[in-house]
Amino acid sequence: MRKSFFVVIMPIIVSVFVYLWQQNTSVRLAYKVSTLQADYDKINAENDFLRLKINSMLALEKMHKIAQGKNLERPDEKSIVCID
Repeated sequence: MRKSFFVVIMPIIVSVFVYLWQQNTSVRLAYKVSTLQADYDKINAENDFLRLKINSMLALEKMHKIAQGKNLERPDEKSIVCID
């Protein structure tokens, strides 16, 4: 009687522990994936910002080179007029 009790109960207990372990692992991995996705999105946004900054710097350098090629000079401060 006692032996048959262990034969029936032990597989059930082991099955419950295996199920709980799988659920725990699944939740931990889902949390880790979510965290990594947030990090990826943050890095991707920062990368886009840096690309935009590089492109704007390159555009200013290009304009400066074109102006030098056409012998354009920077105006005096007295000749600049601000219109509101």
